[in-house]
Amino acid sequence: MTDKSWFDKEVDKLKLDEVSFTTRSILERTKFLVREQDKRIQQLQDELDGRTWSPDKW
Repeated sequence: MTDKSWFDKEVDKLKLDEVSFTTRSILERTKFLVREQDKRIQQLQDELDGRTWSPDKW
């Protein structure tokens, strides 16, 4: 199981037990922000990889 799917499942479990709309909203937004951060990390890793292998830099 990946860290993302584990995190998503844990947040979903917390949301099921939560009755407060505010807390449920915060949990959902946290899940969204973690996904966005993961996308940005992947994009930056890909950019770094592309710059490293660019023939212009050899």
